[in-house]
Amino acid sequence: MLDINPTGKKMILSIDGGGVRGIICVAMLAELEKMTGQTCPQLFDMVAGTSTGSIIAAGIGLGISAQELLEDIYRTRLPAAFRQQPSGIPLYLRYLFGGLRNLYDLQPFIDSLSSFATGKKIRDFTRPIVLMTTRDVRTANTYFIVSAGPGAPLFADWPVSGAVAASGAAPIFFAPVLGNLVDGGVGVNSNPSFGASVEAMEYIGASAGFTDGNVIHLSIGTGYTPREQREGAAGRFWLLDWVRYLIYESLNDTSLEQVFNTRTVYGSRIDFRRYNPYMQTASVRDVLGIDLTGRPDPGSIGSGLEAFAPEQIALMEDIGRAYAHKIDWTEPHYLPWLTSGPDRGEGRDGGHPLPGVQPSRWAGSPYH
Repeated sequence: MLDINPTGKKMILSIDGGGVRGIICVAMLAELEKMTGQTCPQLFDMVAGTSTGSIIAAGIGLGISAQELLEDIYRTRLPAAFRQQPSGIPLYLRYLFGGLRNLYDLQPFIDSLSSFATGKKIRDFTRPIVLMTTRDVRTANTYFIVSAGPGAPLFADWPVSGAVAASGAAPIFFAPVLGNLVDGGVGVNSNPSFGASVEAMEYIGASAGFTDGNVIHLSIGTGYTPREQREGAAGRFWLLDWVRYLIYESLNDTSLEQVFNTRTVYGSRIDFRRYNPYMQTASVRDVLGIDLTGRPDPGSIGSGLEAFAPEQIALMEDIGRAYAHKIDWTEPHYLPWLTSGPDRGEGRDGGHPLPGVQPSRWAGSPYH
């Protein structure tokens, strides 16, 4: 059996937002459970999540294994919930029919959590400690909904289903919860690793064993997809192109920035390890060894809700499981761009200079 914590340190798990691509994370964790012979509620002392990550964090916090979450929530309930939503209608028309406010009804999403969240409050999380993020539009503040430490009394009576819904209420996709609370990834916390580290080390601290040299933090992303453009493409962008570009680049950049922040502030105090599969087609095929014949292009699977087709679910699950076997879960301070492994793309081509950048092209330009 794999032992990722031979010295018995405190274990933190944080999971990025990323919509349906949370399947990749939960499949990774299900495979980790097989390799260690322990469920995630047994492995971790604290679990943090944003958006889809909050679904996984809340489930683990209520004692549910990653394998159960994969089978019950991600394979079954969430796809069924969004099959109830309007289909076959172009997104712009769906948005128009929604009063130019949101694309989807939030209630089926909340109902899909009923198998583990009904009647549960934040105070019902015991071990592991749970942290989820949501943003209040009224004040532009991010709330760290936490079940332990000095912040816990503020959220003790919040319903778990409402907190998860607030963490995942992505603008345009869903209406704000209570008219004010939106996806925790709005801003800089689509990756909650830094917030979880601050909460554990500075606020909860020694009372729960989160002390210097006694913490391993596993940060899991929902897959890094390169968003490269052809030469001169930006000059032909129209409004929708720019909206897509800004959303995807913002998510990628802020997620990576939180990794840098966590390593910069806590690198000498926490054994921080980052895992995020590279979703480029050649990497999935050649590094992870997944046969893509007749299957979707991995890079085309977005973080929205249109990717709940069975063939996409199956591919994401295969990516998560294969990735779990390719990485070294025991390597201290693991970072994608320090390896030649299946995730090296997250650091912008593994931390190497970007291909195709030609400074000489500035010659003769009006901006030279």
